Amino acid sequence: MAFSRFAYLASTALVAVATPAFAQTDPAPAPAETVSEDDTITVTGIRRSIADSIATKREANSIVDVISAEDVGKFPDSNIADSLARLPGVTVDRQFGEGEQLSIAGTEPALNRVTIDGHSVASADWGGNPSDRSSRSFNYSLLSPTIISQAVLYKTPEARLQEGAIGGTVDVVTRKPLDLKANTIAATAGGEYNDRAQRGSFRGSALYSWKNEDETIGFLGSISYDKEQLSRAGVASYWYRTGEALLESYPRDAQGNIVYAGPNGTVASGATINGSRPNAATISAFSASRYASFLAREFFKQERERISFSGAVQAKPTDNLTVTGTALIIRGNYDNVSNSEYTYGFEGSRMTAATFVPGTNGQPGIVDSATFSGITSGTGSTGQLDTYYRRTRLKNDTVSMLIDWTPGEWMVTGNVGASRATGGKDPEYLLDFRTQQGFTAGANGRNTQVNWNSPASDPTKWLSNFTASGGENITATDGRTFFGRQIGGIPLQSGFTTDSEIFGEVNVKRDIEWGPLKTILFGGRYASHLNGNTSYSNAVFTNQNFTLADLDFYVQDSNLYNGLGTSGNGTPYATLDKDGIIAALTKYGNFTDDRGLARGEYWRVREKIAAGYVQANFELGQFRGNIGGRLVNTSDKSSFYLSSGNSSAFTTVDSDETRFLPAANLIYKAGDDVVLRAAAAKVIARARYSDLAGSVSLTDTIVLPDGTVNGSGSGGNPDLKPYAATNFGLSAEWYFAPASFLAAEIFYRDISNYVGNAVEEGVEFTNTVTGRTGIYAISRPVNGGKASVTGFSLSGNTSIAYGFGVQGSYTFADADTPFSTGLPFLSRHTFQVSPYYENGPLQVRASYNRRSKYFYRFGRQASADFTDRYRQLDAQVSYALTEGVSVTASASNLLDETYYQYSSTPDAPTSIYKNGRVFSLSASFRM
Repeated sequence: MAFSRFAYLASTALVAVATPAFAQTDPAPAPAETVSEDDTITVTGIRRSIADSIATKREANSIVDVISAEDVGKFPDSNIADSLARLPGVTVDRQFGEGEQLSIAGTEPALNRVTIDGHSVASADWGGNPSDRSSRSFNYSLLSPTIISQAVLYKTPEARLQEGAIGGTVDVVTRKPLDLKANTIAATAGGEYNDRAQRGSFRGSALYSWKNEDETIGFLGSISYDKEQLSRAGVASYWYRTGEALLESYPRDAQGNIVYAGPNGTVASGATINGSRPNAATISAFSASRYASFLAREFFKQERERISFSGAVQAKPTDNLTVTGTALIIRGNYDNVSNSEYTYGFEGSRMTAATFVPGTNGQPGIVDSATFSGITSGTGSTGQLDTYYRRTRLKNDTVSMLIDWTPGEWMVTGNVGASRATGGKDPEYLLDFRTQQGFTAGANGRNTQVNWNSPASDPTKWLSNFTASGGENITATDGRTFFGRQIGGIPLQSGFTTDSEIFGEVNVKRDIEWGPLKTILFGGRYASHLNGNTSYSNAVFTNQNFTLADLDFYVQDSNLYNGLGTSGNGTPYATLDKDGIIAALTKYGNFTDDRGLARGEYWRVREKIAAGYVQANFELGQFRGNIGGRLVNTSDKSSFYLSSGNSSAFTTVDSDETRFLPAANLIYKAGDDVVLRAAAAKVIARARYSDLAGSVSLTDTIVLPDGTVNGSGSGGNPDLKPYAATNFGLSAEWYFAPASFLAAEIFYRDISNYVGNAVEEGVEFTNTVTGRTGIYAISRPVNGGKASVTGFSLSGNTSIAYGFGVQGSYTFADADTPFSTGLPFLSRHTFQVSPYYENGPLQVRASYNRRSKYFYRFGRQASADFTDRYRQLDAQVSYALTEGVSVTASASNLLDETYYQYSSTPDAPTSIYKNGRVFSLSASFRM
């Protein structure tokens, strides 16, 4: 009996830090199963974790889903996003193998929120991926699973909860040292191996918690160290053109029409199509087909190193007063090397042959092969090799102080704190090369080919830009002149993000007996937030001839692209690693132009939020619930540059808006084991910072004699209102056995102000550069779009027999939008199942997730990019050697799934990646 209690307490201590105030999360419910001194059976490990999560869900005052410490700690999760992916209605984007962005109830990551212990946490990105740095989504890769006790997903809000999410809010809950046994010690150490990176790394964590005998003072400290190896080979197409652009080699008449002079109306000369000279019908079908221009072989290598410290100091000087101070400090090293070797697929005048697959059912065909001649003399290029080294450091510092005071029948909490994060490329080294070879290239679905006249592993065929293109007269920003050609750059900061917030709140609660009203809650919150982006421009030039063979190059592993559908001698290719890139820029870069601040990529948004709420909790017979409202004022000061011609001016625009957000939750206990819930609320999600303060570029097209100006422009929109929606939810939950349930949920998000991009005509705008006010057609984010998301989910857990059990969920979501693509990140079908076995010292779990295709973003040349269905299979085995020592073996991405993206139709790939399987072995000690 003593061992069972000890094991449970120690396992939860491993992830303990501090717990939030009552105004932000529901009070912790009683455990689903309790054990008396005389009991001989206790529930620990997986089943206890599930029981605690179910108990929190059952007692909640809104529609929630929960994942607890055991769920997180016993899985091979790289971060909390991977753990949350097992909740119904939650989907995760895994472009770099581990989850970094969450979509909830069919809404994109930018429309969801994460808090820690009820307060906001600043976030910054490492800058090397296309994550939405300017949105308010959180970079989940920073949060190690070892820091949390429980994560609660609020799918329907209450008035007391912070606003800012349309899909849902995730609150990461930590623990207080006074809740733990004195001198609690927990430690974990182990290693992991990525089979595609063919490298291993160390991971470990340690925790110590103490309190005095009177339980009036305590402190807790936890440190974790994570290192992950990413080695991602892939394929990309940067641009799709129609086959018509490839027909420049055909003879034309004076009107530019193709001349047919061969038998049966075929072209007498020019490139062959599908093995012969084409006729008019073939030309027409070929012209409408799509071709993967700039077809690339890519390689990305990163060692993610993350050190985090979390601590709490807690004092209880009197029975009715508790003061808790917490700190979370995260340091991340996300340095990475990437390179991309790609064709110039627009060389239509050089095309000598092509094959294509005609389209069907109104869809365009696909050009799966096109052959181009090389450049045998003079200057010019047919392909390129880009090499990058990005030095990236992420910092996140968050401190808070919570006061919990109970004067008589009142309960008062106060929470003040600050959070700051920085991240981005500082510096970024770029060096590129050109080639003049002929080649054959093309793509059809997951099969792509690149064949150069000489293998891409031959470094002599990759020329410096000066060697390939010759020189030109360069005038630097400071007036210096130089004859040469740009070969790269070393900007000191590129896409560097600063995000910070100072916050304070007061919450008051009192139990009452006013008929059905049982509790009154009210309070207020104030936050001052600053978000900014900074980039500097730098160009490095040379007047020296050199090739890749003159540098410390290497040739990639011949197995690197296995399983990616690549063919041809485009892989493996010769390239440079970090030291080679830096050495080449140092040796050959004999002229540098530091161009200073990139004003088109600069923004600052100072946002001040003041909110107050009132909420009443009620209970009448089998009914309970809450009703209330939140009044929110948002004041923004957006700073950016407005440019016109070659001049620019710093501009600041103020905006202010107030909104009332009512919320209601009704819960009906239909029986001892059945709970029905209904919810409705007005919600908002604030616009991206770059949309509010994106730089504006204006062109004065016409200036009439009376001074009237007509023109065009593009940029951000500081007058944007928040995304707004009315959310509805219904759920039915059947708790048919201990630690078991079956739930069904229906959700509806009626979004009335979906921010989208459009060309807005008739905008009166003052050009601060010229001093003139005119009427412009401006391409920018605008208010007023409408969309809705409708869906349902089924979820449950049951213990079967003999230690076996299973968790699972299925979610369907559909969107009604003015866009043919649907909403970003919305998968119509999401499925997950997690069978488990627990018997004595042995625990075994597996998890399978599958999501259907989803619209990802608009890419280059307005390409509608989709991500194909994705599967993830993970497994874990744990064995307790003694009461305090256990070993765990785990594996993630066992299917070595391919991350596949395409442009509009599945036969037109834009990205094909594999991130590799990850295997780990660790040992844990608890006392």
